[in-house]
Amino acid sequence: MYYTFMAIIVAFCLVLVLLGAYRFFTLRSNGNNVTLRRLPAVGNHGWRNGILRYESNNELKFYQFRSLSPFPDVIFHRSHLTLDGQRDYTEEEASFLFDGTPIVKFRHEGKDYEAQMSKHATMAFVSWIESAPNARLDKMSPSEARRRMRHI
Repeated sequence: MYYTFMAIIVAFCLVLVLLGAYRFFTLRSNGNNVTLRRLPAVGNHGWRNGILRYESNNELKFYQFRSLSPFPDVIFHRSHLTLDGQRDYTEEEASFLFDGTPIVKFRHEGKDYEAQMSKHATMAFVSWIESAPNARLDKMSPSEARRRMRHI
């Protein structure tokens, strides 16, 4: 009984170590460092450090550093993102945020967020959002066009 219990604990610890190693080695090398928070937030609360990864299917995935999950913590869909401007950080925020770049404010599916990242990552983020194709201009597959024409 004791050995079974110890084997379960060792297996559990091994799984945690493997998940941590996956997040550390796979994600940190393939993304932009970011500090992100969801609004409304009071003072300095709610900021989370992590990685933003751009995916080919018009998704931006946020992975928190302090998470062991192999899945993203937040997924932003490009067509649902809108920029709401930028702001300078407060004196308290300056103690733990990157130097020199403003905080980007944006909205995704009715929820407000703030993100602070390097100058190059901010440029890439803003360009990625602004260059999104208009949903009305997206090409439709022939089968979808036939389906819609049947309903007219």
